[in-house]
Amino acid sequence: MKLFTQYLFFFLFISVNAQNLAQQLGYAPDSKLLIIHADDIGVAQGVNNASFSAFQKGAINSGSVMVPCPWFLEVAEFAKKNPKYDLGLHLTLTSEWKNYKWDGISSSNEISSLLNEKGHFYSSTEEVKINATYDDVKNELRAQVSYAKNFGFEPTHLDTHMGAVLVRQDITKAYFEIGEEFRIPVLAATVFKDLVNLDGIDESKIVWVQKVYQKSDDTPIDRENWDIFYSNVIKDIKPGLNVLLVHLGDDTPELKQMMVDHPGWGAKWRALDSEVLESSPFKKLMKQENIQLVQWNQIKKVIYP
Repeated sequence: MKLFTQYLFFFLFISVNAQNLAQQLGYAPDSKLLIIHADDIGVAQGVNNASFSAFQKGAINSGSVMVPCPWFLEVAEFAKKNPKYDLGLHLTLTSEWKNYKWDGISSSNEISSLLNEKGHFYSSTEEVKINATYDDVKNELRAQVSYAKNFGFEPTHLDTHMGAVLVRQDITKAYFEIGEEFRIPVLAATVFKDLVNLDGIDESKIVWVQKVYQKSDDTPIDRENWDIFYSNVIKDIKPGLNVLLVHLGDDTPELKQMMVDHPGWGAKWRALDSEVLESSPFKKLMKQENIQLVQWNQIKKVIYP
């Protein structure tokens, strides 16, 4: 069994100078910095409820929101009432669940290459790679950021649902350009580092996250495996900026129906993530390992003072 896996899809591109990031954030240069980050907020009420609770209990200190999904507006209200919480945008170009679909923020005639014959986002990133145009991607990413900001939501960072913006060089370029346009830090894949066209992107403003952790979707779904995985993650963390990527949710009829044929990252999976992160042993271990929790909004202030 894989006890922990480096999450290969996402790494953080952020503006820095020669000074150590930990020092810029007010920590010793050899500090073990960690962001505990919850994906997919806004996709369902059960995900929202679990994520809001985790923020309030200190189980997570970051999250990202899927703007095109039905429960985004609830998150926007939560964010306005709780500005201390770190919330970015989980930029979305795919709609992967069997009987639960969405499309873009843009008008369908403006992003036709992103939509299938039924008018929904494609289910897979491979379909995005084959069909999407640079202009449609950039227009939709811009629309999602603008829509969020129109509701008073100020993103602390941008990342990408299912890694969809990383499937082709020109699409990834559009992703970087939107980050620069709105002056927001973005996430990108280290495996694409040598393939991405960074012409016009200020490469002096790039630093890599030390490591990003996420369970593989074949992890046996029971509490013992969850405890082992997260314990090993915390013990593995090295000095530098690290990210623990989680998926929270309540094991409710809503999520069971939505994720009916997808146990990996499904309802029980998300409920176990919530349970372990909120547990006393997990928090005690972080303290023992001298883990310092930091937020994207702190990093954003370093990048764009």
